[in-house]
Amino acid sequence: MINFKDQIFNCKNIIIFSLDKKNFIKAFTRFITFLYKLNIFIFKIFFINKKIEEFPVESKQLNEVFIHFKTNKGSHFFSDNIKHSGHGYDAFYEKLFKENRTKNLNIMEFGIHHGDSLAALSSYFPNANIVGVDKNPFSTNYKSKKIRTLHCDVSSEKNLESLSNYLNKDYDYIIDDASHNPIHQKLTLFSMFQNLKSGGIFVIEELNFFQSENNKDDSNQNFLRNLLIDVSKKSETILKSKYNDKIMNFIDDVQDVEINKGVLTHKGVNAVSYTHLTLPTKA
Repeated sequence: MINFKDQIFNCKNIIIFSLDKKNFIKAFTRFITFLYKLNIFIFKIFFINKKIEEFPVESKQLNEVFIHFKTNKGSHFFSDNIKHSGHGYDAFYEKLFKENRTKNLNIMEFGIHHGDSLAALSSYFPNANIVGVDKNPFSTNYKSKKIRTLHCDVSSEKNLESLSNYLNKDYDYIIDDASHNPIHQKLTLFSMFQNLKSGGIFVIEELNFFQSENNKDDSNQNFLRNLLIDVSKKSETILKSKYNDKIMNFIDDVQDVEINKGVLTHKGVNAVSYTHLTLPTKA
């Protein structure tokens, strides 16, 4: 639904992004485009977008919910009545989500696309408040009082900082399914990790997508992947020998790292690593 405070923030964040790139013409152009897209979005909300509640899912299995809303996170999905293989993340997510399904949760997902994943999460978690984040926050085809959509370009650290300050610090789950660029994933993780509540979980999808797309192992591009692999080994000696104090302070807040692989392959490489991090639960 329309939250005018959020739309003011969206406008502000679009300007912050453009000024961060030192392009004043683009700032003006993006602002005009934002106003145009906002008006289209308002029209869609009232006359076109579907209420998620009008598409009930009989099954309580997360995979069935993913399939129902045609998101590619599950075992398969349908597009134009053609069956396609999905990422197979449902098993990992089911393990994370099942015990908390009926709780009052705060969930954030980066990467809206058509809103299929947001709709699936909203349906699966009946009592959750959900925030979708994208550089085009108006692209969703669904509407719900439980869902807000916000602008953020994950290539901009200042945009992410602005988003982090705007939102509260009590998110149960934050999911990064945005650009899949490892530089952007790193910026998003280090900027938004503080918005998790104690015991919260941060998920990064397609962790090694860049390597499969470019068929190379660039140390800068793959810094985050290598860091998470090192953290998962739980060797303090290795970590201290490779990372500075700032990174070590971040690592101290991470209770665990689990790296799982999805079922899809791309150009011969398993391109869909799935990673989640958890903050330690305070006593």
